[in-house]
Amino acid sequence: MTSASSTNHPEHRALALALIAATAANDTLAQPASRIVIAVAGESGSGKSVTAVSLARELTASGDLTEVLHQDDYFIRPPAANHAHRAADLTSVGPHEVDFDRLRAHVAAFRRGERGVAAPRVNYGKDRFDTEPRDFSSVQILVVEGTYVLASVAADIRIFLAATSDDTRERRRARNRDIVAPVVDQVLAIEHRIIAAQCEMADIVVDRDFRIVRTGR
Repeated sequence: MTSASSTNHPEHRALALALIAATAANDTLAQPASRIVIAVAGESGSGKSVTAVSLARELTASGDLTEVLHQDDYFIRPPAANHAHRAADLTSVGPHEVDFDRLRAHVAAFRRGERGVAAPRVNYGKDRFDTEPRDFSSVQILVVEGTYVLASVAADIRIFLAATSDDTRERRRARNRDIVAPVVDQVLAIEHRIIAAQCEMADIVVDRDFRIVRTGR
């Protein structure tokens, strides 16, 4: 399981347990023979990755082996190159920056329980994508997280984190991963218009304080 962070903060674990409780009534999870896909979407810094990893950790601890696929690993260009491309042409910002065909193919590979899936993994330090094998043969639940995944990946359960980039400015600064440049605010504004529309697709909505504020569509 890939991990956004090795730290499991109390609020993230509490949210993961609340999400598991909220989905317990979902008939999809009551089918032990089926492989379940959970999609987690939201804006940059909203907590998608830590929520996905915490959810996977708690589901695995409860007996359902769970792994995570991160949308960031499926961008067509690595982070620095993608930033330069965006800065040169803001119309490039959007879902078309991501190789969703490949991501959907790997979700389908999970559904089939395949072994030896050659999955990408972003290497931020070297600004490149590495490849790692993924074995889905024993995995029961797959969590897919990213800015656009509710609209781009077929999922059984859809979770939306409603915090905006304005809400999460300090979180993004604290993780010290994102490029800092004036154009970033323009990019975030464009992303906001695209990402916010996914809220209506969600089965569960989480607010900026990691509290569930809506279940059901």
